[in-house]
Amino acid sequence: MNNHRVRGLNALYKTVLAIATFGWFWMALHVWESILNMPILGLPWNYAFISSVAVFSSTFGTQGSFDYITARSTWHRLIVAARKTNFQVAVIAFFVFAAYFATDVKETSRLFLGFFIATSWGALLFLNSSVPGLLDTFLNKQSRKRTSVILGDGQSLDRMKDWIDRHCSQGFQFAGVFITSRQAPNELKLPVLGHYSLLNDYLINNDVHQVVVVPDEHIDKWIPLVSDYSHRNGCRVLIYNSLASYFDSNLVFVEESGRQFFSLQNEPLESPFNQMTKRLFDLVLTIPALIMLLPLFMILIGVFQRLQSPGPLFFKQERVGLGGRKFVIWKFRSMNFHKDGDCDESQQASLDDSRIFSFGRFMRRFSIDELPQLINVFQGDMSLVGPRPYLAEHDHLFQRDYKAYRVRQFVKPGVTGPAQCRGLRGEFTDPDLVRQRIEMDFAYVGSWSLWLDCEIVLRTVRQVVFPPKTAY
Repeated sequence: MNNHRVRGLNALYKTVLAIATFGWFWMALHVWESILNMPILGLPWNYAFISSVAVFSSTFGTQGSFDYITARSTWHRLIVAARKTNFQVAVIAFFVFAAYFATDVKETSRLFLGFFIATSWGALLFLNSSVPGLLDTFLNKQSRKRTSVILGDGQSLDRMKDWIDRHCSQGFQFAGVFITSRQAPNELKLPVLGHYSLLNDYLINNDVHQVVVVPDEHIDKWIPLVSDYSHRNGCRVLIYNSLASYFDSNLVFVEESGRQFFSLQNEPLESPFNQMTKRLFDLVLTIPALIMLLPLFMILIGVFQRLQSPGPLFFKQERVGLGGRKFVIWKFRSMNFHKDGDCDESQQASLDDSRIFSFGRFMRRFSIDELPQLINVFQGDMSLVGPRPYLAEHDHLFQRDYKAYRVRQFVKPGVTGPAQCRGLRGEFTDPDLVRQRIEMDFAYVGSWSLWLDCEIVLRTVRQVVFPPKTAY
């Protein structure tokens, strides 16, 4: 599906959610006032608008490809919709109650706001599970009726079998294939329409919208002619990126000094504007927390440390950060202090670890020990959101076992990250979970946005309040 079309469908999807949320607010208010005969809400237009902005904002950074949503079965689509709905309702609640506490209108009913937020879950679940399919059905119907032909040598075309079968199953129409060599495809069910030299006559006599080109080793000999035939007959040309099969990550189109290249990694944070935006986001949240929270916790934790495990207030350790450079990370000390330094710092904390004193266990459970890392954020060694920094010993092991591991070091490490906000934290006990963490870090590097950072911060707050079993 055309990228512009996918982005347009996603934009429509988000707009429908925002408008529906605005309408649902008024329906809930009508039920509240007319049927339940409860008190009138102050500033209703403000709350309706804020709710729409909240649900529209919550879709940034969370929506994958439109194909990813629509290609799933009904049950899997419902599961994805439920996950999206949970996050959207959480964002609505945050926006709405933030607006409530920021206004002085006393007649605003907190009960109604709770009623509206609770009932929004069902409405949004229905919309998230049904709207993508409806938009795909009605707005993509015309594109599916358009006929395509595929062009390449037999071997290359056979490698495209899965892609062709998937699109055929979704209703897309392929008239057949033109071959660029004497070898015809063996596995494709599509008819062979002849040699590529016959393409022009076929396009003149048939209504074809798109020519899909699969490159081979002799592409330089026939691609100019195929391009000329296609443009002469008003056909869109889609060239398959055959290099992608050699790499685990998607190739990204970039331009350097007027020349066009492919890159193995999309890097939104290469943009100076995005770097500045992320830095401002970090400072806006970090500076107030450093001023208001850190001194209070320093006093509280210092008292418990003196009572249970005398020693330094902070624990400092060398970690690997941006570009593989090492820096010193700050934490509140949660383990017993050894003056002789006979403790192995590379040994991860385990369940019921005897090195952790009792209040230290509480701190680790609710991630209080991570709070001093705001100092690292302020210094610029870390960001609020990013891949978690590991010890050099662990970094070496991961780099040996996982290809392209150092891609996660293209950005600053974070106090929290895409894996940690989903409960994947703590001891490295399961190789599959470690792989999931690293893949999430790769995805974050390639798809960063300010909205994604906001989502991860909000998810992290939930993880802190309701910590997973791996938090020890």
